[in-house]
Amino acid sequence: ASGALTGAAKSVDPGLHVGAGVVGTRAVFDWVDRNPDVYLVGSSYSHGICDLARQRGFCAINSAVEIAADGSVNAEVAGDRVVSGPGGQPDFAIGANLAPDGISILALRSTAAGGRVSRIVGELPVGSPTTLPRHLVDKVVTEFGVAELKGRTPDERREALRAVAHDGKIGRAHRLNSS
Repeated sequence: ASGALTGAAKSVDPGLHVGAGVVGTRAVFDWVDRNPDVYLVGSSYSHGICDLARQRGFCAINSAVEIAADGSVNAEVAGDRVVSGPGGQPDFAIGANLAPDGISILALRSTAAGGRVSRIVGELPVGSPTTLPRHLVDKVVTEFGVAELKGRTPDERREALRAVAHDGKIGRAHRLNSS
């Protein structure tokens, strides 16, 4: 309603708001209903890597449970609890990686559990999934700033992530319980 999102600068489907589904309030549903600027499609299009990669400057913004010092991401398991599946995160990150001038951003708070657990860890816990490998994360954003990872060496990645970690410290991985 404010005009902030117009889609006018998109190289694919300019002016359209493309998605696979709608979630929200009654006001959101009313805005979507018969709106010619909203284009609902199947997930093979909205999450299709080839389709995403066609979008110049495609920006994938995802989050995570934790990120390792090398930039690899676990967005699925917290401790011994499954909190999500990979969803479209790998598709969007790969699409951004392949898109001309694309960028893959990971945004997360630096801690969890009321500040007691660091979400930036030395390595992903043994047995946890790697939702995104390190080469698919260009930038990490926390409340402490932006860590530029793309094109960095492993040591440079670690230092960049340390700079956006709580108290400038990379935490220890919380091992999964084995049952």
